[in-house]
Amino acid sequence: MAKLVAHVYSDALFEAAIEENKVDLLFEELGQITDLFTTHPEFFELFKTPKINIEEKKKSIEEVFSGKISDEMMNFLKVILDKRRSSAIFGIKNEFDKKVYAHKGIEKATVESAVALDEAEMKGLEAKLAEMTGKQIELKNIINTDVIGGLLLRVGDKVVDGSIRRRLNDMRDNLAQIIV
Repeated sequence: MAKLVAHVYSDALFEAAIEENKVDLLFEELGQITDLFTTHPEFFELFKTPKINIEEKKKSIEEVFSGKISDEMMNFLKVILDKRRSSAIFGIKNEFDKKVYAHKGIEKATVESAVALDEAEMKGLEAKLAEMTGKQIELKNIINTDVIGGLLLRVGDKVVDGSIRRRLNDMRDNLAQIIV
């Protein structure tokens, strides 16, 4: 149910963003709002709790965000309050992000490595992935010492495991088959 709610409301926000030619603005604003809710969980609790009257919540939202976000985003926040969908804002943001990335031809990717990759390595990997996918790549480096060496790449729903850990596991499995 939560996934459906997130999908429906992110669709509505995305359509409004396209219609008003404010995709970048609404993307940025929704990110700032969810970041604020993450850093101030007590404010998010106020936003989503059914114990507080919706009109009081709207006043709080106006006090905090007035002049800082667009009218479209303010209206969107009020709609999700009216429809009692405020607790779904993080799911809405995730779905909205996917729509914006698809619209812009951007693919998110992660690379896991035992040590941090330097800027040149990241740029080179982004360029290679962009060439392979035909999309602009937004690459994030995750440090994972379990990788031991090599890289573990995730691009969309595809995984390329070039880690030493995988090679050692493969070798162990092969040796186990020989011994049996």
